[in-house]
Amino acid sequence: MSGSGRSRAETPPPRAPRRAAYSTPPARATAQALLTGPDADWTDTTSIDDDHGHGRTEHRTIRTAPADDSLFPGARQAFRLRRDVGDLDGTWTSKEIVYGITSLPADLAGPAHLNHYERAHWGVENRLRWIRDVTFREDHSQVRTGTAPRALAGFRNLAISTARLAGRANIAHARRDLLDHHDAFAVYNIGSTNGKQT
Repeated sequence: MSGSGRSRAETPPPRAPRRAAYSTPPARATAQALLTGPDADWTDTTSIDDDHGHGRTEHRTIRTAPADDSLFPGARQAFRLRRDVGDLDGTWTSKEIVYGITSLPADLAGPAHLNHYERAHWGVENRLRWIRDVTFREDHSQVRTGTAPRALAGFRNLAISTARLAGRANIAHARRDLLDHHDAFAVYNIGSTNGKQT
């Protein structure tokens, strides 16, 4: 008899089959239903933003609707964001529609604000990911077992933070300039005085 009170001959009941990964979660399905309709019905709660750069054009349309705790705990608005991306010549190459919810009420964050917040969020995410992938070549790492990948990611984040605390905007330049460990440690007030480690 094991410590759990079951004999070895007893087996736990079979688990229920997992739902397919492509199934729609209830909150998303509700948000889709809430935000469906022709564009003419959403003129008061729609914001459109166009961006040109990096060899492409991006057209972003966000529409919002009030939401409550029945959609998701703490939800005050649901939004649908459509991103159309294309070449600078006007040829559209992709379309993506994403749904989201926010705890910000409409009087604090209208459609234009949410469009800006959502874009700024991805700017921060992409900035960190780009530095880790390009400057530190994280995607090329061959370390894949145990806790080593997590430890190396922590060291990369420490290096990025060290360069930022030193006031460096370009992490690649900072990485080359801070090859002397004493310069890097000086950012944290760990340094040498007269050639001796303190």
